[in-house]
Order: sequence, then C-alpha cells, then structure tokens
Amino acid sequence: AKVVSSTLEGADMSKPKPEGHVRCKNYGCQQTFDPRKVNETVCVFHKAPPVFHETAKYWACCPNEKAYDWDAFMKIPGCQRGHCSDVAKDKKFLGGCDVREANAPQRLDDEVPTDPRKKLERLRAGVLSVGVGAEEFDRVWGRMSAKMGDLNLVAKKMDEIFTEALVSMEKGEDLNMPD
Repeated sequence: AKVVSSTLEGADMSKPKPEGHVRCKNYGCQQTFDPRKVNETVCVFHKAPPVFHETAKYWACCPNEKAYDWDAFMKIPGCQRGHCSDVAKDKKFLGGCDVREANAPQRLDDEVPTDPRKKLERLRAGVLSVGVGAEEFDRVWGRMSAKMGDLNLVAKKMDEIFTEALVSMEKGEDLNMPD
C-alpha cells in the first residue's frame, strides 16, 4: 500500500521541481505548482480515487475506462478541470473491499421502525428497488387498510405477502399476489 501511495503522489523524480513548488494532490494530476499562485494553474484530474482490484486499475469516477498496465492507467485522462491543490485527500486509493462494500445489497430488515406508517415506507422503498411500481404498492396497501382498518395489521400482512413472494421467486414458483 505504501508503494502504491508514494507512486501516486509523485512518479517522475527525474525532473527537479522548482523552488517553493509542491506536487498537486488532486487524483491523477502529477503536476508541480507554486501554492502561492494556485489560480494560475490548470489542473485536469479525477474526482475520485483510483481503484486497484485484482489486476484492473481504474479511477472510481471513470469505471468504464480500465487498464491492466500501469502506464495505460496513468494515461487515462482526468474527468474534472480546476486548479491544483496542496490538500491531501482522505482516501489515497480503493481496493476490492471498497468496491464490494459500495455495491453490496441493502438490507431491508435493519432498524425496523415501530410506527406502521414508517414500516410501510420502508417496505415501499424495498419493493420499489426490486421493480414494483409505486402506484401498485400504494393501491394494494390502500385497499388492505380499508378492509383491515389497522395500519399495524396492514404492515404485518404486507410484510408477510412480500416475504412469501420472495421465497416463491427463489424457488422458481409462480407468484399469486393479492389484488
């Protein structure tokens, strides 16, 4: 990790840097500049850190441009324009754990609220994320609340229905959803 970090912060040591100049800390910039004249610099950089995952190298902000060799990676053009910066970034680079964490599925059963309206809102967000239309969900819970009268019962029944539907989908069975 130290090798990668130091390589990203300054690769070309063959050119002596002028007195008072520092290396730009923007991702992918690699320029040296005078921090007293920041407004005179033009910086083309990436807005997110690099990702090193297995043999692929790419910038988190430009995931469609991957390289498998260091020189090709360093030639990926920046996606942002601005001025050079001497402020170090929090995250120097990302790895496989960061990529998996960013793309992990969202749990629907964490911190279940006790208020039935909040339960229905959480359930609605979950079913919307798997492709159920908002109007369809609202229509079903509206009909159920008219029939049952108690939102706690509606939230519980809706939870049971969607849990059964997910189990059926896993087994490859046909869905038989209530109207």
